[in-house]
Amino acid sequence: MNKSRTFRLTVCVALLFGIGCLTSAQEPVRRGMSLNYGFVSPNTREDLKIREAIIEMGSAEEAKLIKFADDLRCVLRTRIFVYRALGSWSDGAEHTLLLRASSDELAIRYLLSQLGRDTEQKAVLYFHPQPGGGANIYRLRIGRHLQLTEIAAILDQAGIAFRTLVPGKSRTTVYVVDPKRELKGKVLLAAKRLKASLFMQRGKAEFIGADTRADAKNVYDSEISNYEKSHPNLPPRCN
Repeated sequence: MNKSRTFRLTVCVALLFGIGCLTSAQEPVRRGMSLNYGFVSPNTREDLKIREAIIEMGSAEEAKLIKFADDLRCVLRTRIFVYRALGSWSDGAEHTLLLRASSDELAIRYLLSQLGRDTEQKAVLYFHPQPGGGANIYRLRIGRHLQLTEIAAILDQAGIAFRTLVPGKSRTTVYVVDPKRELKGKVLLAAKRLKASLFMQRGKAEFIGADTRADAKNVYDSEISNYEKSHPNLPPRCN
C-alpha cells in the first residue's frame, strides 16, 4: 500500500451500524484471542481509478498475496480468512485484501508486517478489538442491488472519504476504520441512504509502515524480528 493511501486504508475498514440504532457485534474467537482485521494491498501504482482497481481484484499479484497470507497460517497456528476487496477513496481506488484472524495484537502486527514486506508496501493497517479503545471499526452490509461504483458514490456524498468494499454472493460489506471516533454521524447517514445494516466495534487502529518503501521495509523487518525473538521456534510457512 502506498503511504499516500495510508489513511485511505483506514477507510478501508468497517462500517458497523444498524439503521436507526448503533449495535455492537462480536464473532466467536479462541479463548484469550480477538478477531482482528487487517488491510493490505498488492498494488504499487499511484494512479488507479475505481474501474481499473475492480479489474485488478482478480489479478495474478492479488492471487500471489492471497497465497502469502494463507502460508502464514502455519506460522501463527490460526486460520486466516482472506477476502478480495476494493480500497476506495474520493479520487481513486486499489485492489486490496481484507484479512480476519483470531490472534493477539502482536500476532496480527507480525502477519501484516510479513505481507507488507512481501509486497513492498509503504503501509498496512490493522484493527484490534479493545474495550475503551480510541478507534471504531464500522461494518455496513448492503444487498447486491447496487454496483461497487454506485456504493462508492453514495459514500462520497455522505462524507465517507475512505473505505473498503468487500463484494460477496448475496451482499457487499463496506468496512470503515474511524481512528478518532468522529465519523459516527456520517456513517449513520450513509447507512440510511444505502438501506444497509450496520455494526460497530471499539478498539485500536494503527498503520505500520513509512513514507518510502525502503523505510517501510526497515519497519517491517523490525516488527518481524521482535516477534520472532519473543516467540522462538515458530513453525515455517505452510509451503
